[in-house]
Amino acid sequence: MTDENVYLTRSGYERLKRQLNVMMTEETAEVAENIAQIREAGDFSQEQIYFDALAEKSLLDERIARLKDILHRAVIIEKQLDADSVTPGDRVTVRDLDNKEDLELDIVSGVEMASGRRGVSLGSPVGRAILGKKVGDKFEVKAPDGMVRYKVLNIAPIPDLD
Repeated sequence: MTDENVYLTRSGYERLKRQLNVMMTEETAEVAENIAQIREAGDFSQEQIYFDALAEKSLLDERIARLKDILHRAVIIEKQLDADSVTPGDRVTVRDLDNKEDLELDIVSGVEMASGRRGVSLGSPVGRAILGKKVGDKFEVKAPDGMVRYKVLNIAPIPDLD
């Protein structure tokens, strides 16, 4: 595992804590019960079922360890780090200068996106390009269909969803 900070919104942090709780209580109990039932049956002629149950337990243990590590390294974004420029935890309104379309982008970590949060990952091309921009700034991002040009219209904190 790494020592790198993971930036999370308050709602993203709480969502991950709830996921960890479910894994450590409900999912762990289900896996343990399944293994106990297989052991009680005492019929290891179907060893594959037993080994599959042990593999499921191992995967769950790995997921729990990973989530604990993420929560341990979490830096919760309580407020805008810099109200004048785009930082993690901001909701940014941009205009696609070619399509004349306005878009709202929530700037979040890849961890939050992996846990079901919609948004733009800090590590994505748009996420990397938009960080530090101010209202009125223009920026370009290379997309599969060519360059896309944006202009920052508004920067605000992401409202809590939970």
